[in-house]
Amino acid sequence: MRSFKAYFIKEIKESIRNHKYLILAVGFIFWALLDPLMLKLLPVLLKNYMPVDVSVLFSTFTRDTAFQTFLKDQFQIGSLFIIFTLMGIVSNEVSSKSLVFPYSRGLKPAGMVIAKYIHYLITISIFILIAFLTNYLYIVRLFGPGLLSISDVFESSLIYMLYFAVLLSFLLYLSSLFKRSIIPGIITLVLAYSLSILNQFKTIRSYFPNYLLLKAADIKNIFDSSLISTVIISFCIIILLVCLSILRMKKIDIA
Repeated sequence: MRSFKAYFIKEIKESIRNHKYLILAVGFIFWALLDPLMLKLLPVLLKNYMPVDVSVLFSTFTRDTAFQTFLKDQFQIGSLFIIFTLMGIVSNEVSSKSLVFPYSRGLKPAGMVIAKYIHYLITISIFILIAFLTNYLYIVRLFGPGLLSISDVFESSLIYMLYFAVLLSFLLYLSSLFKRSIIPGIITLVLAYSLSILNQFKTIRSYFPNYLLLKAADIKNIFDSSLISTVIISFCIIILLVCLSILRMKKIDIA
């Protein structure tokens, strides 16, 4: 418990000092503001370059379409910001030998790993919630009526929190395996984008975390029985990878 508390406080201080909160906030909240504005202004900016039928299509966008567009961008851009901001979450400390002193003072690997994971999971979840609510406030004023409600937005944000929790656990474990932070970053990015292809296969897609992204955009049908297996598997992956990260940190040479 002491290791967890000490490292949790350390992560907060380091995140402030290294501007990680600011970077993650830009990755989520800035695009929540920019996305609906760009979608609204796009037909105006390109009206002289687009066929009439395409221009009409843009002008009939509803809040549902705008929110679904935001979700796609949030996955792509949010993944980039999380991965390249946190890809050295463990490897940077190992390569810089900054764990030598804490370990000599009795730091437990389990407390350190869990503190890192919980800290960034809370941080990412807060920014996701703020981004989703901000986006909703904008699109209801910029776009026409639709099915989207504040409860749908909240449900989608919970789904995205779970997805990024899985992504973070992958990043945490891979970062414990490699001393160079760019390697876990690239591997996690490839996994994040490539697994989305599985959403095209109805028979197996619910057994992979990327199905969460598909359901988050399914307005009015976000929480249904098809999510049960996905949620269970996602939590199992998180627990497994966090435990593997702890085991790895117990064996790693920090000197």
